[in-house]
Amino acid sequence: MNLYFSKKIFGLVLLASTFLSASEEIPPDEHFRVDTLVEGLVDAMEITVLPTGDVFIVERTGGLKWYSPKTEETKLVKTFDVSVRRKGISRETGLLGITHDPDFMRNGWIYCYYSPKKEEAHFLSRFTFKAGELRDEKILLKVPQSRKEGVCHEGGSLAFDGQGHLFLSTGDNTCPFKSNGSAPIDERKGNEHLNAQRSAANTNDLRGKILRIRPTQAGSYEIPAGNLFPKGKPNTRPEIYAMGCRNPWRIGVNRETGTVYWGDVGPDARKDTSRGPRGYCEINQAKTAGNYGWPYFVADKAYAYHDFEAGKTGDRFDPKNPANKSRLNTGLTDLPPARSPFWYEPRSCYCAGPVFHYSSEAHQEGGLPAELDQCLISYDWNTGRMQLSKLDDNEELVWKKDWLTSKNFVHPSDVEIGTDGVMYVLEYSSVWYDGSDGKLKRVTYTPGSTNLAEDEGPDPRLQGLDADHPGTKLLGEATCLSCHQTQVTSIGPRYADVADRYRDQEGAQDLLAQRIIAGSVGQWGEVPMPPHPQYSEEQVSQMVDAILSLEPGGHKE
Repeated sequence: MNLYFSKKIFGLVLLASTFLSASEEIPPDEHFRVDTLVEGLVDAMEITVLPTGDVFIVERTGGLKWYSPKTEETKLVKTFDVSVRRKGISRETGLLGITHDPDFMRNGWIYCYYSPKKEEAHFLSRFTFKAGELRDEKILLKVPQSRKEGVCHEGGSLAFDGQGHLFLSTGDNTCPFKSNGSAPIDERKGNEHLNAQRSAANTNDLRGKILRIRPTQAGSYEIPAGNLFPKGKPNTRPEIYAMGCRNPWRIGVNRETGTVYWGDVGPDARKDTSRGPRGYCEINQAKTAGNYGWPYFVADKAYAYHDFEAGKTGDRFDPKNPANKSRLNTGLTDLPPARSPFWYEPRSCYCAGPVFHYSSEAHQEGGLPAELDQCLISYDWNTGRMQLSKLDDNEELVWKKDWLTSKNFVHPSDVEIGTDGVMYVLEYSSVWYDGSDGKLKRVTYTPGSTNLAEDEGPDPRLQGLDADHPGTKLLGEATCLSCHQTQVTSIGPRYADVADRYRDQEGAQDLLAQRIIAGSVGQWGEVPMPPHPQYSEEQVSQMVDAILSLEPGGHKE
């Protein structure tokens, strides 16, 4: 185990245990109400909430929609002609991100990040919203992108700080499926799209980064002071604020301090090997510009150099002196020291939301309570789990705890807070691609009232499973629902089909349990199922038993 961050992590654990009692002041779930505002969204990616309470929503497949709280109607504003997943190109392109200008009420500016069909790049563009339409596109920035088959990790989240700086997250644009869940640093010719050293670890490349710019009136941008590399430094890009990111899918900015937070989705490895650690998701914090280590480090642990041609593994990378010696590197060889994550947990799909600041002047009915002041809100796309990280005045972690555990959020893809303190949650959809059941939800708080929660019933991804079966509960808390559900085929087979194939097969329960623990590929297609050694044989056996209990055809009355 690499211990280069262990002292800080240990300190955070002590802080969390010391101040955990303070978290008991958070109001219980029954005081929070969840209402659905919009349904039927397709691969819903990100939202931006105007001071009026109007919400713009972007769908990965190209739709930009506008929800009006006055009329309670949703209108399609624009359909972007975007490159989306299909055989032979990347998996995660499309309309990826949106935010509004801090001075939107005067200038009407909206910023979008998308993947046009006409060019192998992502565009960061500014539009003017006027009379219900987007007009006058100004392309601020182009991020070159490879679209080879299997490539993913595109990031795309947008957010402003309180000083007019625009942050953009970009993924490493690398295929992760050929590296056995470990560091994608394949140097073999022809495998360039399997090597994140060309992107995330490259100081002269915009991919695998958090970028920070200041948009100008004319539709271009300036480089603010304090980015990682000064403008004009050879073999660097001055737009880079943080480098060494895998897939910083969602970011949040503390508008009072300018600190940026992001959830970096981790690799698939489920156990430590000689090549490096199991996969972890990170929540990162950047008060100042820095390097966050990917693909040489994850969490507080280092990978080892692996020669894919010879099949040999060498020494571990040095976090104090990381170096990019790849043949694909067009930037600096010697990199800034690798920083620790703010916190990390075993690989799932953690995302960073906003830092909530309570203001008695701005607070409106339904706004989040003062007890949540200076809490970073994070969430897990896989499980729908919400978390609060309490920050002190220096933005150090005081405590971290789960939140709204009784509520049902299906693949939350964005969380935003309006100027009135009301929280909005965007749900992507229940399946991986082209799902049409995404939702926009509003979370409001009423002190002293109970039983306000909107009852949506059980998780639709578990429809047909016995809710009282212990395996059903385990499935609902596991990462399995990122790829599977009972009645609809996602990136993996539906559980109804698994049950139909194996229900009467001798030894099927042991066979499936071993495949879940060890991982498998080729049973239902080319997408691999990663191993899950974090679960015991008993737990996995319960999951399998719940799946096989589905009635033929999938629905259990």
